[in-house]
Amino acid sequence: MALAVSRDAQIAALYEKLHHRAAILAGLTPGSHSHAGIQAECDAIHAEIRRLQSTTSISPKAVLITVGVLLLIIWSALH
Repeated sequence: MALAVSRDAQIAALYEKLHHRAAILAGLTPGSHSHAGIQAECDAIHAEIRRLQSTTSISPKAVLITVGVLLLIIWSALH
C-alpha cells in the first residue's frame, strides 16, 4: 500500500463522491433541510477539488533522484 495517495487519486475520489452526492441532491426537495445540507457538502467537496487542482505536487521518487544527483555532484566536486 502506498504511503501517500496521489493528488490525482484524491481528485478522482472526490469527483466520485461529488457525483454520488449530486445524485442524492437531485431527488430532494429544494429548500428542505436535507437539500441544504447536501448542497453545502457538495460545495465543500467542489472547493476541495479546486484546491487540489491548484496545487502542484512533486513525487517522492523525483525528490530522491534529485537528492542523489546533488550528492553525486557534491562528491565529485570534493574529490
